[in-house]
Amino acid sequence: MTALFPPRKPGARAALALLLSINLFNYIDRQILAALEPQIRETFFAPNDPYAMTKTGALGMVFLVTYMFAAPLLGWLSDRFSRWIIVGTCVILWSVASGASGLAATFGILVFTRVLVGIGEGGYGPAAPTILADLFPIEHRGRILAIFCAAIPVGSALGYVLGGLVNAQLGWRWAFYVVAPPGILLGLLCFFQRDPRGLGTSLQPKAKPKREDYLTVLRTRSYVFNCAAQTAMTFALGGLAF
Repeated sequence: MTALFPPRKPGARAALALLLSINLFNYIDRQILAALEPQIRETFFAPNDPYAMTKTGALGMVFLVTYMFAAPLLGWLSDRFSRWIIVGTCVILWSVASGASGLAATFGILVFTRVLVGIGEGGYGPAAPTILADLFPIEHRGRILAIFCAAIPVGSALGYVLGGLVNAQLGWRWAFYVVAPPGILLGLLCFFQRDPRGLGTSLQPKAKPKREDYLTVLRTRSYVFNCAAQTAMTFALGGLAF
């Protein structure tokens, strides 16, 4: 256990377990929609509607576009306020929105709930890894973040499994209902965590990034290639999911 979890700040192991659990439900909530697409299409559109699949597929696009615009803003806020409060609030928001997806009476309402899910996940994405970066030493962060990111493929797969099983027994709406309570509980637990940057200290960034800092990042080929690869992977998997 010492090799797997190296020297760390107090509460680091509990924070990793909590954020890992949240990340698991993050990807369950993200992929469960695609698993239920045929049933959603049958509910809201006529069988002979030639644009039905285009409309239901747009639910994934709406989520990702919202996520793309929400993440920078909420990432900026997480540098200036308690990251745990940002994470907890966003997790509860997307969990409630996921549950509300099952209550959607019209396709327009369903689109709106996916916008809220995108905002919630956009706040969690930038803040969670930085909490782990503050809690664990730099020479072991790769391992810790690998454990954290292991929830991505597992949660994505469980989204399909859970969505299919619940849909077969109770209907597609219940698949959204069952994922909401665990997410809300995990979000509430975040409010009892202590920000690793310390209490009573200023959370304002000590130094603002300069133009040279951005140019240095853009000149780092491994960073640029990895960003491009992650973008391509998200684009491909987002489409293949539907």
